[in-house]
Amino acid sequence: MWFTKEYKDFWLQSHRVTDRIFSEESNVQKIEVYRSEQFGNILAVDEKLVLTQKDDFIHHEMIVHVAMCTHKDPKKVLVLGGGNGGCVHELSRYDGIEIDMVEPDPEVIEVAKEFFIEYMDAFNNENVNVIIDTMVDFVKKAESKTYDVVIVDAMAPVRTREGEIFDESFFREIHRILKDDGLCSAQAGSWWLEMEQNKKVLRNLGKHFLIALPFRYEMYLYPGCIFTSAIASKKYHPTADIILQRADLLDGLKYYNSDVHKAAFALPNFVEKSLKEVLKK
Repeated sequence: MWFTKEYKDFWLQSHRVTDRIFSEESNVQKIEVYRSEQFGNILAVDEKLVLTQKDDFIHHEMIVHVAMCTHKDPKKVLVLGGGNGGCVHELSRYDGIEIDMVEPDPEVIEVAKEFFIEYMDAFNNENVNVIIDTMVDFVKKAESKTYDVVIVDAMAPVRTREGEIFDESFFREIHRILKDDGLCSAQAGSWWLEMEQNKKVLRNLGKHFLIALPFRYEMYLYPGCIFTSAIASKKYHPTADIILQRADLLDGLKYYNSDVHKAAFALPNFVEKSLKEVLKK
């Protein structure tokens, strides 16, 4: 049995699965969990693969720690999406961090608790405040200059009744709710299959932030097996201002370290050429 996803009408990516162990239509979306001998449990939302137990640590470590080891002293963090608990699990490595997690679908959280128990600590942490709301609506309502770091752990693009995640107005609101030295990390897609999405995310971030740069990492799960996120900052530069000691003293990481952090911002020539008009260094 294979789970196959078509991208852009020319790319198929398949994962062998043994069976489907959960399937439900929530009020927001279709949620499925598959079992794979190679990848462990696999979460799919609206027939898009979201995470596998084998390689999910790569994405979550990178989208969290690149931001957290760039900011000088992060104390309050907002996670938009991430109801599977992966980002909050990584944030829980930092003592004294206050975390708000906004997830539009409570059923995703319940599925994570049952099938991805390695993230249970994310939901048992007294410093974590889980909020059920749409991401777009939440950032519109949030108070200005509230957060040190905002992490957007959602597949781009996502359109809701309130607006589109990753459009210019969405990042304008994120800029508003960040403190004067705040920064944001967000998914940006695959260079191979979603270069235009990369440009859109960086362009919209660059309209509001001093710095807007992509960083890359390898994933079995994501199309093309190379994925990128973007970091946007009001003050701190992700390679010049990295807190090396913080990055290398984090315990239990499988992928991220200070060398990986710096190397992730090295761009191949074709990417540099394609993105040169939207990069803000």
